Amino acid sequence: MRSPIMTEVKNTVRELIEQDRTVLDLPVDVRTLSPLEAIGNPGDWDFPLLRGREILLQATFRNSFGQAFTSNPTPYQGTLAEVMALDLDCLEKRAIFIAVLNAFLNDRGLIKSTIHCRNNDPEECGKQIAGYLKKKYNPSKIGVAGYQPALISALCETFNSDQIEVTDLNADNLEKIYQGIKIKDGIKDTAALIENCDLLLVTGSVFANDTAEPFYKAALDQKSVYFFGTTVSGIAKILNLPHLCPLGS
Repeated sequence: MRSPIMTEVKNTVRELIEQDRTVLDLPVDVRTLSPLEAIGNPGDWDFPLLRGREILLQATFRNSFGQAFTSNPTPYQGTLAEVMALDLDCLEKRAIFIAVLNAFLNDRGLIKSTIHCRNNDPEECGKQIAGYLKKKYNPSKIGVAGYQPALISALCETFNSDQIEVTDLNADNLEKIYQGIKIKDGIKDTAALIENCDLLLVTGSVFANDTAEPFYKAALDQKSVYFFGTTVSGIAKILNLPHLCPLGS
């Protein structure tokens, strides 16, 4: 596997499985959720999920659920052993693995926040995150990796828009002006985002789309980095990464 991050994650999961190898034969089911199932009716917010740019996968393992955002959705049925054998260099299979990982760790009682919040909760989630960061850090410059309009709007209400930089991978969003902030390129402008900002808010989808490495390295280098959302719940637990998902269930 080319990704050292996912290699470490998978090795840790193998260690957990060794405590009870009977789980390897248990079935997992992964399906795609419609926008209504995934996020309900969040009002007028321009979420990528509602425009079909991202799809939410949901895995079921025993009585637990786990989710993962992906641009490469693939339904899947198999056993936990077969999921552990997936090639995580393939983004479709990596998204399946992450969703199942979240369901598996939830089943073990090791994590919560594996199901995305719905309806008006994303707006409230953004407000809680912004309030938390203001109280704990009061950063001078916040970098947001991943266009999440409710979160960005809440940050702009709590801080000044000139204190916030945003990058995204969706070409349709590049150079877009939102709340006075120009959305920059999530590949070309990532290094500058990390250098310019004293605190980073990073969507957990970076682990599903294989763009996590610079942010993970920044976290290891003692940069203030928070990963947000349900996708990263299991990975954050395994890698001991700061994680924000106040209204996930």
